[in-house]
Amino acid sequence: MIVSLLLGCGMFGTVVHAEVSPVPRMVFAHYMVCCPASGLGATVDDFKREIQTAQSYGIDGFVLNMPSWLREPIYRAISQRIFAAAEASPLSFKLFVSFDDVSVEDTVSMLTELSRSPAYLRIDNRPVVSTFSGVPEWGSSLSQRLSSLGLKPFLVPNYQYLSGASWARNYSHPTAEFLDRLYREHPEMDGYFNFGPDLGHASPPSDGRLVAQRSRIAGKISMIGISPYYRGLSHNYRVFESGGFEGMAAQWTAAIESGANLVEIVTWNDWGESTYVAPFGDIRQQDLWNYHWGPLLSHEAFLSASRYFIAWFKSSAPPVIQHPAIYYFYRLHSKFAHGIASAETGEQGRPKGWESLVDGIYVTAFLPRTLTVEVAVGERRQSATLPPGIQHHRFELAEGPVAIQIREDGRVIGQKELEFPITKLGQIGNFNYFGGDIRLP
Repeated sequence: MIVSLLLGCGMFGTVVHAEVSPVPRMVFAHYMVCCPASGLGATVDDFKREIQTAQSYGIDGFVLNMPSWLREPIYRAISQRIFAAAEASPLSFKLFVSFDDVSVEDTVSMLTELSRSPAYLRIDNRPVVSTFSGVPEWGSSLSQRLSSLGLKPFLVPNYQYLSGASWARNYSHPTAEFLDRLYREHPEMDGYFNFGPDLGHASPPSDGRLVAQRSRIAGKISMIGISPYYRGLSHNYRVFESGGFEGMAAQWTAAIESGANLVEIVTWNDWGESTYVAPFGDIRQQDLWNYHWGPLLSHEAFLSASRYFIAWFKSSAPPVIQHPAIYYFYRLHSKFAHGIASAETGEQGRPKGWESLVDGIYVTAFLPRTLTVEVAVGERRQSATLPPGIQHHRFELAEGPVAIQIREDGRVIGQKELEFPITKLGQIGNFNYFGGDIRLP
């Protein structure tokens, strides 16, 4: 059993090292139950296909984001189908719930039903429970209620406040003091989930390292969120640069080096905030749910490029790069274009944070040997010779069709005209990243 050894010293006290029982390193993806790629009528077979796709990339399970239960029966119906799909999958695929402002009463009903499934993730034979946000009073009350029913949860929440008081400080970027106090005052917590990751482009990620360190000292586990990109819509029309895949690679490296126990890719399918990695059709397809979220762009390359880091995280040793792999990421327009703030109203403009974007065609290469990458945009040609290892390079953005050639000792070994040209029209890409790959011998 995981043990917390806490010593109080004054108001804030100190936390001393405690032993943590082994927890297998696993990688999960945050699944928005509201928004399956196949729609609200998605079948068990549809979810089985999603599970098979996730497993093919090394993902061990989905964390089901649940904002309602008895009040909105659609969430119950969809989650039941997802559990049926997981139970029918040939390989072990685990599920657990991340609560999103759900009452204790609804949470108890949900866990009492869903945790009976053999697909529900258990640690120390206790059902794992996480949250998108929330306050410690919720978790304390939930633990008491469930324990009285003989169902003690393994609680790994993402609390952003020390209490429910209106004056409580927001710790969306947690501090050591905040984490130590949480663990000291709430022994029912078994770990902490850092949902909102640093994108890792302008500076190295630090939140996850801190969470892993303070959790380990307290004898708890850590679960670190890793996200490919962020661009919201409507009232949340804002954007954060990730430098193509470079930011996600930095998050993976930080999670691995920190000794985190679990990783959660946030998200699998949050189409509205562009953090998704799930495929939803042909790589050129931009329509999902009849453009409910406006034109979308494939993010599957973020998932493909993560395969290396998933294997590294699970094995604690970086895999040997035996075959070259080239991934590219770019916005279809410059940051000075105008996009669509709201797919419902058609309101146009630039998202908050657009000034900090860095235009470019970003290439991430996994190379066992030196190769040269040549990028042609319209009439402009650029090249870079990349040494063995994991390399990130930014080529200048310009308008026109984009083509990439890969050369080895002057010989072309791979080439591709990319799926979308660079244009003045921000409405087509809408400040989102598009990603793809180039197959090489």
